[in-house]
Amino acid sequence: MPNNSTDIISDIQPSDLVICGFFTPDYRHLAASLAEDVAPYHPFHFFSVSKEGTWVNVVQRKPSIVLQAMDLYPSATIVLLDVDCSVRGPIDAMTDIPGDVSAYVKLKQTRRFLSPREQTLVHVSSRSMVFKPNDRARRLLKDWDTEIRTAQYSQGGCERALRMTLFKATYLSFSPMDDRYSGREITIASEEDVVVHDSASRGKR
Repeated sequence: MPNNSTDIISDIQPSDLVICGFFTPDYRHLAASLAEDVAPYHPFHFFSVSKEGTWVNVVQRKPSIVLQAMDLYPSATIVLLDVDCSVRGPIDAMTDIPGDVSAYVKLKQTRRFLSPREQTLVHVSSRSMVFKPNDRARRLLKDWDTEIRTAQYSQGGCERALRMTLFKATYLSFSPMDDRYSGREITIASEEDVVVHDSASRGKR
């Protein structure tokens, strides 16, 4: 039986790209499956964390987990993936960006009832993210973590705090992510998608 308190780490020497994520004991099998996906292509480190509080408390650990990974692999670009993602091939191309940080941005045009003016809704996903090994990316992570801990608005996860932090980060260069690497739901993903997500896997615990 595996020790549910141990990390899942590749035996490949870390290079200029390390894939990371984290899991609670009931998600360990998903992290192990993701590790099998990425093992032929890239080094990885999936952190084992305790299950404390609600799922909101768990996902709010994302910025601190990435900072931990950056401390362990200071010269590597860190790719953060949710462990209920699957990877279908190498993902080097998603790190070939001019920015310090990359994430998928979804835009939706909407209009309020009886209003002639359109609005653009902006969603920034934390399902799949890229962090370059520099101080600007680290600062964003620290600011994101602070926003999560101190914001007065309802969180509902970590992505609202991520948006608020990004939009205030004048020091940062941000690159929107190619949607092939965004973790699109497997039910609607195309053959070209490299990183996909399976929400149904959450019920297989």
